[in-house]
Amino acid sequence: MKTTIGKGKWKITVLYCGEHTVPKSAHTVGLDSNLILRFPYLAFLLQNGESNVLVDNGINERFLIDGKAWGGAPADAGSKDLVASLQKAGLTVDDIDLILYTHLHNDHAGNCNLFPQTRSIAQQDEWFNLLNQVFVETQRRDYDNEVIPFLKANKNFHTIDGDLEIMEGLRVVKTPGHTRGSQTVVVNTVNGLRLLVGDQFHQACSCFPEMISIMDVTGKEYPITPAPEGWPTIPSSLIYDYYDYYASTDRIRALMPERDPMYVLCGHDASLLYRKDV
Repeated sequence: MKTTIGKGKWKITVLYCGEHTVPKSAHTVGLDSNLILRFPYLAFLLQNGESNVLVDNGINERFLIDGKAWGGAPADAGSKDLVASLQKAGLTVDDIDLILYTHLHNDHAGNCNLFPQTRSIAQQDEWFNLLNQVFVETQRRDYDNEVIPFLKANKNFHTIDGDLEIMEGLRVVKTPGHTRGSQTVVVNTVNGLRLLVGDQFHQACSCFPEMISIMDVTGKEYPITPAPEGWPTIPSSLIYDYYDYYASTDRIRALMPERDPMYVLCGHDASLLYRKDV
C-alpha cells in the first residue's frame, strides 16, 4: 500500500497551539479573497519509543496585541494551548528531548522560553534572518523579537548549515523561500514517509493547486478555487525569496514518493487535526 512507503518507527501527534482568523488569500495569494477562515497554529510531536521530538512550539500570548496577531488577525492562542496539547499526549515541556524549528517566525518559535535548556536545532540562515530582518518583515511582525534572548541563553540551541541526519528515520533538509533559513523535517513514520514543511506551504492546496476544498478548525470543509492551469504552486503572502521558494517546492516534491497530499504536513492545515494516518 502506498501509505507504507518510507515506513519507519516514528509516530506523529498533531498539537493544536491555538488559532487565528485570516482570509484564505493570505495563504494563497490571489484566490478566494472573500473566504475568511479559522486556521490553527500547529506543532508536531514525534515519538519513536525512546525520544520525544517537538517540531516548532507555537505562538506565545505576549505576541498578541488586543487579541490580534500577525497582520491584525484575530487570534486565540498562547503557551497554554501548547502545554494542554502536550498534556493530552501524556507529556510536559520537561519531557521534550529535542526541538526542530522549521523556521523561527513568531508562531513557530514563540514558546521557546518554555524550553530554556532543551536541545534545539535551526538553520544558520534562519538565525541570521531573525537577527537581521528586512524592512517588510519588521512591518509585518513576522518574527517575535522577544524569543532572541531566550534562544541566546539556551546553551543547547544549535544552528546548522544545510541538511542533517538527526537520528534513524529523522532528518532535516534546507528548504528556504518562506524565510531565508526554512527547513523541512523528513520522518519515516509508522504510516510511511512524512514531510513537515513548516510554512513553505501554509495549506496543502498551496503545494497541490488543483485542490477544490479546504477545512477550518471546526472540521467544516469549504469549496475553494483551484489555481489556473500551469501554476506549479500557490505562494502565500509571506515569501522571503521567490527563487528559493520555487526551488524548495521542487525539492520537497522530489522527496515525495508520489504526488499525494498525505505526505505533506503543513504548518496551518486544519485537516491534520482530523486525520487518522498522520
